[in-house]
Amino acid sequence: MARKITLIKLFVVTGNFLIPVYAFFLYFTCLKTFQGFLFFLLFSAAIIERAWETFKTSREKHRDEFHGDWTLAAVTTAYIGLFFAFITEFYLFVKSADMFITSVGFLFLGISLRMRFWGMTALGKQWAVHAVGAQKIRKVRLIKIGPYRYVRHPIYLGIILECIAFPIIANTPYSFLIALAICVPLVVIRARTEEKASMRRFGEKYSKYKQEVGMFFPTQIFHR
Repeated sequence: MARKITLIKLFVVTGNFLIPVYAFFLYFTCLKTFQGFLFFLLFSAAIIERAWETFKTSREKHRDEFHGDWTLAAVTTAYIGLFFAFITEFYLFVKSADMFITSVGFLFLGISLRMRFWGMTALGKQWAVHAVGAQKIRKVRLIKIGPYRYVRHPIYLGIILECIAFPIIANTPYSFLIALAICVPLVVIRARTEEKASMRRFGEKYSKYKQEVGMFFPTQIFHR
């Protein structure tokens, strides 16, 4: 019996296969330098890790099924498009990155990784990529530990920092503007959409939590 092709599986195939192949093609045809090869390895490893982290580490059942959450589809499409954009801009136009600027990008990327995995650890069994739409985890509680003591959306904050980080690493200013104009607003919209679902689920408890904890930036330090 043939395996069902879903939108999520198409996203995974694009991340795991098409983007690395595209990066290698541009490296081989446009910029066969040591730095060009290192950036090919970086871009390929980053998108493969991201596809694995987003769609394969979730604790929910049927995680490969898509249930109409347009924000997930929009953010993922924008993220993949951003990769194509800065890979193209780097290999065709930039060709040699300033290592100081690249180091700043790696700093943002390191903070991004820390925030995402800290948030996923705090969520534990509630970590789910399908946070909006059909509920796939039956028993949920309001998480207020780990990074959730300081910001309401540490994982989305990590994604925002990551979208900014890669164009900086690649020294690609036009892709950086794409990240700011498209990717970041879509992540914010997804976070707000998820908050509406949390308000329906937790009611007054979540309303109080919103007053105590900032969306992406700490508004106060919790003392326990």
